[in-house]
Amino acid sequence: MAIESITRTQFEGSLQRTLSPTTPIRSVEFLRGRDQLLEDIRRALIQPGRHVFIHGDRGVGKTSLAQTAALEHQSADASPIFLGCDNASTFNIVARNIAQKLTLSDPTSNVTRSSRLAVGWQGILSAEAQETVQRGIIPDFKSVDDAISIIGFLASRHSDRPVIVIDEFERVKDETQRMLFADFIKQVGDQSVPIKLIFCGIGQALSDLLDSHHSCYRYLAAVPLERLTFQPRLEIITSAAFALGIRIETTSLFRIATISDGFPHYVHLLTEKLLWQVFEDTAEVEITEPRHYTAALTAAVVDIEPHLKAMYEKASLKYKSDYETILWAVADHHELKRRSTDIFKSYARIMNSMREDPLPRETFNQRMNALKRPAHASILMANRQGWYEFTEAVVRGYVRLRAEHRGVQLGSEHPLDGNAPWSLANRPPDNVYRSRD
Repeated sequence: MAIESITRTQFEGSLQRTLSPTTPIRSVEFLRGRDQLLEDIRRALIQPGRHVFIHGDRGVGKTSLAQTAALEHQSADASPIFLGCDNASTFNIVARNIAQKLTLSDPTSNVTRSSRLAVGWQGILSAEAQETVQRGIIPDFKSVDDAISIIGFLASRHSDRPVIVIDEFERVKDETQRMLFADFIKQVGDQSVPIKLIFCGIGQALSDLLDSHHSCYRYLAAVPLERLTFQPRLEIITSAAFALGIRIETTSLFRIATISDGFPHYVHLLTEKLLWQVFEDTAEVEITEPRHYTAALTAAVVDIEPHLKAMYEKASLKYKSDYETILWAVADHHELKRRSTDIFKSYARIMNSMREDPLPRETFNQRMNALKRPAHASILMANRQGWYEFTEAVVRGYVRLRAEHRGVQLGSEHPLDGNAPWSLANRPPDNVYRSRD
């Protein structure tokens, strides 16, 4: 094989430990660039009655941060509870799911733990209701008070510090349902229900929740999550490589970090594909070569999320290069929002690099406006001042990936270019070693 003394089993095990392109990260060790946010969450959860709302664009790693934080705060006598919302989610459905997951499978264990009521919990539940929920039968909640009584009762028997993660909260659209969630959060605090809640959603979801109940802000610590900065992206790549005893040549290292656009999924996916190219090489490899990167890029484009590919191709009309190059131009900078005049400059640069004539400005403007319409997947949105952005920020990363695959390098957001030296390119990060387990 291409990596000295590394078997396929060892290689696959190393990838599973160091990279996570499809599932949330649950370990502080591999959650790069989020140390301060984890500390902010720790400090927030110290206070009784305070919960956390992690908000940011889709794909920035909200679930990974939430699950890692939940595992840190949850007491060792049980596991945290993870659940997600969908378009059909209501407060009653989510609350019943929470109660069901809090219910221990062994009723005897519930009885044994019944003396471990959390300090401060004053909820009242009839003996008949207690027996019912201990058997795992959760009734429909007729009010927030019903949910508080049953969830509080079960939480006090679940563990010393139960933590519940409610993901994709933005999918709860109904204002009445959001109001019920806001009332629930308030009552959890006011009645000292022994649970900690970590919500995840886009920024608008947090605003909608707070608008539903103006006093709700007192019970929620808002944790804004941005795309990864450059340093953590580089650390993800080099850590995975050094665990196998190889190095990533500098150009490939910086290209992966740049085109990933700060979305962890792209960093992990491209690094995974690159390392597979190395492992499958017929020659022994100690440092990657550009051909490994090129092949990895092709594999990543094929493997990317189908709905992103579908959106991209609908927006660009598949074979209409006018639209495709304009999309590249929109993504030709680290800023999410860009003025149309700046986008046109990027477009002209890209067309010149391809030795093609750019469209006249008027035609370019028509194409830009068309990209806001459903016929083009509404991939862009704009305001009256002529500032454009992608409707979903995560699409930017895919657009950059497609441009790179076509041989077009979009603008870097980092002061160092692909040929500049970087310290971690020549040494492993702290606590990284070559694993042969």
